[in-house]
Amino acid sequence: MTNPSKIRERYAEQLVANFDSKFFKVLSEPVRVQILKFLILNGSSDVGSIAQALPQDRSVISRHLKFMHEAEILSCEKVSRNVYYDVNAGAIREKLENIAASIAKCMAECGSCAH
Repeated sequence: MTNPSKIRERYAEQLVANFDSKFFKVLSEPVRVQILKFLILNGSSDVGSIAQALPQDRSVISRHLKFMHEAEILSCEKVSRNVYYDVNAGAIREKLENIAASIAKCMAECGSCAH
């Protein structure tokens, strides 16, 4: 028979592992949210197009795009000399579904997980 506190600990660890800090860090930065909104409204765009629409310098936008790509929130494709960024909806959905599934599993197995 497994110790209930060990079960809760295992589910809590699985839940926390799904909270990818890079993913949430991207979503908590207002400029990155503006970039995400721009891409949702305009589709695949290069850094120049995005920078024209936002008040930040191109170099700042470029750094944000790199970070968002590393967090898998954006996909990118190089075409000739330009890199085009787009929302990686599949990866975002998968991350959020994993988090929701972990929460549901934790709640089902150990109640509030706060015992």
